[in-house]
Order: sequence, then structure tokens, then C-alpha cells
Amino acid sequence: MEPFLSFTGKRWVLDAAADDAGSVVEQLRRRRGITEDDGTSWYDPLRYPDARKAAERVRAACARGETVGIFGDYDCDGITSTAQMLRLFRRHGVEPVVRLPHRVHDGYGLKPSHIDEFAARSVTLIVTVDTGIVAFDALESARAKGIDVIILDHHHCEERPDAFAIVHPAFAQAFPEPHPSAAGVVFSFVHAVEGEDWPDRDTDLALAMMGTIADVVPLLGANRRLVIEGLSAVRRLPAGPLRTFVDSIGNGSALSASDIAFRIAPRINAAGRMADPLLALDALLIGGEALEHLHMLNTRRQEETERAVTHALREMGGRQTGSLPPFLTAASASYTPGTVGLIAGKLSERYGRPSLVAHIADDVCTASLRSPTGYHVTEALTRVAHLLTNFGGHAQAAGATFPLAHATELFALLEADASERIPPDQLVPALTMDGILSPAVLTRDLCASLRTLEPFGQGNPEPLFLIPNVTLTAPRLCGKAGAHLQATVGHVKIIGFGLGPLLDHLRAPVDLAVRLGIDTWNGRESVQLMVTDIRSSIEY
Repeated sequence: MEPFLSFTGKRWVLDAAADDAGSVVEQLRRRRGITEDDGTSWYDPLRYPDARKAAERVRAACARGETVGIFGDYDCDGITSTAQMLRLFRRHGVEPVVRLPHRVHDGYGLKPSHIDEFAARSVTLIVTVDTGIVAFDALESARAKGIDVIILDHHHCEERPDAFAIVHPAFAQAFPEPHPSAAGVVFSFVHAVEGEDWPDRDTDLALAMMGTIADVVPLLGANRRLVIEGLSAVRRLPAGPLRTFVDSIGNGSALSASDIAFRIAPRINAAGRMADPLLALDALLIGGEALEHLHMLNTRRQEETERAVTHALREMGGRQTGSLPPFLTAASASYTPGTVGLIAGKLSERYGRPSLVAHIADDVCTASLRSPTGYHVTEALTRVAHLLTNFGGHAQAAGATFPLAHATELFALLEADASERIPPDQLVPALTMDGILSPAVLTRDLCASLRTLEPFGQGNPEPLFLIPNVTLTAPRLCGKAGAHLQATVGHVKIIGFGLGPLLDHLRAPVDLAVRLGIDTWNGRESVQLMVTDIRSSIEY
């Protein structure tokens, strides 16, 4: 293996040099833009010019007993946004017509056919959440039928659509970055309707927090404040479906942002990926069998995704990184539309290169693409646009459809594009370190200082540090089948989950990539290092 790679085949990138325990936290705050007054009045609805107009229309609809419709989305942000709006109308004695699109049968977004459905139910007001900002045809259909539409959204748009009211950060003057997810927009709108406080506000705040984390918006500014207050609200949740959901993952009042990202959000998303998103809405607001079904769907999603990843690797000719092309591509009728993005994400994360995974149906490929930092996957699609039916996305994530007949040529062109634009030494997974620490500064005070940076997530990841040139004492295997690694560095314990196979590499001095934590045993607290990766020691 080349010397610049770790024992697990990763390339390490040092973001900044920091070895002073007294300044490392302040350096991180400055680099990440974290300030003490983050998110002051973060939910102030008056930031949105149309918020008052939209709130008055909602209150009038409730007072007149109009038939109201809510149209959302099939992901966690859309479902938690829908749940907040549904709770709002129910508090005012209105039972809305709720429509969450099915990923396969409906696709994304509000369409004229959905307007027809609402019109058939005598709906006179539609509130869209996490969608609607580019639904020009549907909005025209609604106007023709005399239906008012209020849009609560956060997605990118080139022009303002003609709706009754739009609550969207892009149309609010000087709205501070980073913008909220839809769940954050909706929480502010609920505040516009209800005032400063309302019954069981904590449940709506917890829902907004879940959608914010799930939609991977940067956890800085107002989003950071929302998550901090939302996690606090979880600890105050009354008995009910959401309390039961939180407790069912085993963390109860100790829920963290990581628990939301990796345990709560995937379960909510599993409904839209594997079945019907309405199931997740029922799990949040009713519980019972719907919640049990959600847990089952999440397990099935995990199993199906892992099988598909194995299948994709087999189709690409093996698991060894050196034998893989610079752009990973796989297409099969066995991949479901709800999991192609997960599969692509796992491939890119595992092998450090862009990937495309497509579901095949009726000779049409529906694909999701993912890419590590440094390669703009949507720009790559523009260079092969002549082979695509449609496409769109961002730097590291995109989607596309194309005829199956174009697949072979398309895949070859994408491989050639990546080969031309990505240096060979970059085609490996990368770990970015926030600084260098020596064992001497690993104290409980430092751990406590680092915790002031929480909650961790997009834009503010849990800090990862490089500890260079250390000799591990008493390295040993632990866990089932010796999967994990334990040792000490001086008087500090280390644990490396999944790193058991590296035991034979630890006789010489090594560099460690670590996160800092506290281990509590018999009432005593001590520093513990969670080792992410290990490599042969090099000079600094």
C-alpha cells in the first residue's frame, strides 16, 4: 500500500495545525463561524414578507370551516413539516386533506393531477410544505379552479411563482445564511399563526429539529439554535406517539443530534423509500402499529441496501479499490428507486470516488449520483447531457434519467470524465483532520470545551484530530469475533470500532485519527479516544 495511505486505505488531509488545548476550541469556532449570539430570534416569522398575509388566510379558513389541503414530500423534512401543519389545523378544529406523494407512483412535487384531487374534495386552500416553489403548472391549475395556494418551501428557485402567498427565505430581504430547511420554515409560520406560544409547542419544536437535521442543512446560525432548543424540547415531550418514538430507539432524554441523523431520520425516511410516506406521518402522530411497521421497514431498507451494494461491487468486478474505475456505475432492475441514492452514497463513501446507481424499469434508468468533495457531479452531467432525458442536483449529489440504450456510452463517458479531472491519488476515501494534538493535552477540560461546539452535524462535524507518533500500550481485540480494538496511549484509553483487523500493524509507532470523549466507569470519568483510523507514523 502506498505510504501516504492509512492502514484502511484512506488519505488524511490536515485542515489546520493546532496543538494548544487552550486555543483549539476557539480556532474551531472561528473557522466554522460559530458565535455566541447564533440564531437570535431564529423563528421570527416577520422575516418572511408574506408570513402575515398567509397566517391571516389560514386563520380565515379555520374560522369559516373551509376544506383545506396539505401537500408535502416523502422525506423526513417534508413529513415533519406536514406533521406540524396538520397539528396546527387540528388545534383550530379543521381536519385537512393530506397528500404526501408516493416516490414511485407520483414522483417529486405538486402536479396538476394533485390539484384535480384536491378540487374533487372541495378544497379551497392548499398549503404546500417542502415543495411547491417550482410547481408552475400546478399553480396555474389551482388558480383556474379558484383554489388559493400558500407555499412554505426552501428549495432553490429561479423566479417567483404566482401563488397566494410564499413563505420562503429566498424571498425575504437579507435573510441570514444558512437558510432553514422546510421544517424550520414551517415552525416559523406556525408561530405566525399562533403567536409566541401554543399548546404542546415542544412537539412542534422537536419535529422542526428532526427535519432540520435530516435535511443536512448546515447546523450554524439559526439552524444551530433550532437544533439546540429542539433537543431540549425532546426532554420535555409529554407522553404520546412522538415520546414513544424517541424512547423506542433506546436513548430517551439523552437524545443527540447524531441519534436524529442516524437513528430517527432513517426510520422516517424508510416509509417513503420502501412503502408509503403516510406511514411515517402516522407513526409520528398516532404511533402504535405504524411505529412498529416503520422499524421493520428500516431494517428491510438496511438489508436491501447492503445486498445492493454487494451486487453493485460484483457487477463492477470486485471489491479491491485498485480494480475499480474512477467513476463507479451500476444499473439493475433489482435496485429500488427508494434505495439508489443510499447505494450510491455508500459506494462513494467507501471508495472515495463518484458513483451512479440506477433503477431500470421499462427500458428507462432512474439514477442517483454521489461524489466526494472536489468533483462536481452535476457539472459532469452537463458534459453528457445529450445522453440524458433530464437531470439536476448539486456538487456532491444529483439525479438523472436516461434510456437504457444510452447506458453503456454514458457510463464510459463518465469514467473518462472522472479519469481526466480527478488525480489518481485523489481516488481514495479522505479523512479531514481539524488539527494536531499531543497526548499531553488530552484532558477532561478539553473534552468539556469541545462539547460547547455541539450540536454536531452538517457544517459543524464532530472534531477529528491527528495524534502523531504514539506507541500503543497493550493493544488487544475486543467485541464479537474480535471486531474492535482497545489499547492505551499513556494513561488514556482508546477504542477503535471495527479496527480489530489492524492489530498486527501496531508494533511500531503510529499516527491516530481520533475523536475525544469521556468514559464513565464506577462513577469516575476519564478521557477516552474514539479511533477512526490508523496509519504508520510520519514526520511533522
